[in-house]
Amino acid sequence: MARGMVSAGGLLLLNLADGVFTHVFLKAGVARELNPLMRLVYDDSPTLFFLCKVLAVGTAVWILQEHAPRVALARNALAGGLALYGLVCVLHLWLLVRWVGGDA
Repeated sequence: MARGMVSAGGLLLLNLADGVFTHVFLKAGVARELNPLMRLVYDDSPTLFFLCKVLAVGTAVWILQEHAPRVALARNALAGGLALYGLVCVLHLWLLVRWVGGDA
């Protein structure tokens, strides 16, 4: 149970980090939102973008966390989401290093 809470909390934090990195890079013009739906939302309102992002991932995490103690698929989805967002944040850090170094 505690491991599932760590996965859920880590997933939420990485989702927020992804949102912040995305906003910074989009504002600077060094990246493009790859999700076409979220790109439309961001173009309309960065605030709405953050709200949608937090609500969508938060709701999914809440549902998965509720089922994780009994359903292996929910536990695996939380772990997979954590790994995926971890990789996305590594990509953001790589882009940040390139951008600050003048290569982006």
